[in-house]
Amino acid sequence: MKVTIYERVAGSRLAHLVPPAYRDALAGAEPEGLYSLLLFAHAPRDVVPSAPVRRALRRLRERAPAGVLAVGTVFTEEALALLAAEGIRPVALRKARWTDASARGRQE
Repeated sequence: MKVTIYERVAGSRLAHLVPPAYRDALAGAEPEGLYSLLLFAHAPRDVVPSAPVRRALRRLRERAPAGVLAVGTVFTEEALALLAAEGIRPVALRKARWTDASARGRQE
């Protein structure tokens, strides 16, 4: 699973970079703020496990001053724990109780 990383995005431009379904969830972003954006898989059946989150965190060189947003359909519990440990705000379409193991089973 690939992740697209935008290291510095103005809050006013976030809505132009994410799929339409996520725009309401990003409404609280400050238009003047600079954000880092991690754009994960966002098809309805996608589940974002911890491995791509870990890779994205390694690739993110510099965090923007207003914070980091991680956008994906749904994150596993392990992925959410990684994001929380790094102070990154997840923006998901839905909440579900997925684990890395159950997500692997779905993709097989």
